[in-house]
Amino acid sequence: MSSLCFATLTPENAAAQKCLASLVDKQLEQLQQNPESSRINPVAAAVHVSSAPLQSNHRAAQSKYQLNLSFDKRGHGRGGAWTVGKLGPKSATIDLPMCSSRSRQIKGLHICDIFIHPESGVLMLRNRNTFHSIIYLQANGDTDVELQRGDEHVLHMTINHLRIGPLDFVLKISVDNEEAYLASRNDYMRRWYQDWGHSLVQQYGCLNPLPRPTHLRSGNVIIHEVINQGAFGVVRVGVDRRSGDIVACKTIHCRRHRDVQTVKNEIDIASSVLPGTVGLVPLIRSWCGHGQSHPCLQQALEDVHLLMPYAPFSFDTTAWHEVSLATRLGLFRQVLEGLRNLHAAGVMHRDISPKNLLVFSYQPPTAAIGDFGKSKRGTKGNEISLGPPMFVAPEVGRQEYTNSIDVFSLGLTMLATFTAWRPRGPLSMPETHTRVLEHLASLQSCMPDDLRALLRSMLAWNPADRPTAEQALASKVWEQIAVVGPGSETESSGSGPSSTEMRLERSGGPSPSGSGGINKRVWRSDGPPPSRSEKDGTRLLRSSASGGREKRLRTSDSRSLLSPPPA
Repeated sequence: MSSLCFATLTPENAAAQKCLASLVDKQLEQLQQNPESSRINPVAAAVHVSSAPLQSNHRAAQSKYQLNLSFDKRGHGRGGAWTVGKLGPKSATIDLPMCSSRSRQIKGLHICDIFIHPESGVLMLRNRNTFHSIIYLQANGDTDVELQRGDEHVLHMTINHLRIGPLDFVLKISVDNEEAYLASRNDYMRRWYQDWGHSLVQQYGCLNPLPRPTHLRSGNVIIHEVINQGAFGVVRVGVDRRSGDIVACKTIHCRRHRDVQTVKNEIDIASSVLPGTVGLVPLIRSWCGHGQSHPCLQQALEDVHLLMPYAPFSFDTTAWHEVSLATRLGLFRQVLEGLRNLHAAGVMHRDISPKNLLVFSYQPPTAAIGDFGKSKRGTKGNEISLGPPMFVAPEVGRQEYTNSIDVFSLGLTMLATFTAWRPRGPLSMPETHTRVLEHLASLQSCMPDDLRALLRSMLAWNPADRPTAEQALASKVWEQIAVVGPGSETESSGSGPSSTEMRLERSGGPSPSGSGGINKRVWRSDGPPPSRSEKDGTRLLRSSASGGREKRLRTSDSRSLLSPPPA
């Protein structure tokens, strides 16, 4: 099969085969009589099935014709989608005609769209018909999935059986050369999304562009690859099978009663993060190994799955030497706002470290705090088994502490982005803490004076001398975000975004998720427009998940951004 032709849509039952054969035979007859009179769309050029039979399905193999999906023919649906429907005088936008407009088997002109998700790059199906649902047979193991008008679903199998009213079809994805397929797909998608950046996902090997036997179904997620694993469990990347969004699935192995309590705590706090909360990773949903949407968590020996937006990088894996000052400050402010929001809700994180600060995009700077496994509701604590020792505040283990330990850990994490240097010895020792401040002073040429002053205050030995997250946001250093930028005189690189930033730049166009859901779920503002008095606390950032439209982000009081704790 040509690299431009990647799938076929073949009628499976007699009714569907008759509809397509009648349509194509009539079109071919008209074409012979008058070459200019045929209305059949070129992208739906019928192919005799005997040249490419479906070996696995005898009914479909009996079909006289099949329809081809190909990148060399433009789709007329939204975002380049190929539209399936009825061919008639008013069907110029039908790319894959399955029957004549006079057919009584199907009502309505448009049936469905087959399209490529603008971020995850997977092949999707969308029902466009008001009169007929689409049954995706055995889409969820042995269970069928019914799609009503507007519903979408990932085409996650090589051979997909679809039922549209009385008509059965088989959509077979068949690619001989995956590299050529990717090149053709990327060229095609750039017609619709100027900054199509899905190559980033492929570059890091997180997602497979085509269905594979190694993909696993877990709840509503199609799992692609493992990206991290340890004693706690495993983190895998995949796509939400209903939306196509890129997601991360964290599976925790509960082996002890203490594990169960930790997971309960993480779900409690993470699920309270409301859409629109800046700088915090939301929990999309959770379920247990028994399939319960609300994990049982009655005993140990249970796997619990937490679904959240996928971030390609963290503060620990980012190539900071390639990140411009403006972007760095933007990312810092994002997580600082997240900490402010968390503290305003009465929650201490207690595990702020580079691996738990996730980077969703560099342009615009989008970062958030994740992993609430060690978090606690309240403002004071005594537990000492918290985050990595080299990022734990000095008072932990010596006295009762407050949420100021998060401010210290965040300051140390920000400092760690400028150099690979790490403190030797526990930070509870004054001499170790002194070396941290000396190291900060040695970076005078690497950071703005205002940032160095802010970090020094955040790293104060005495918790009472540290600013709150809210006070840290009032620092003058954040004024440089609007001043320092690509092409400005104060930009350190002077040549625009770095290669790392360009690799992470999100694609434009209407995307349901943006960065695997983070731009939609963390950045979206669902409330009414801010009043004039609120505008002083509002800033504008470009959101790639909205096709380049401006989104208003609240930077004032955020106590309402997290739901209250359960009664």
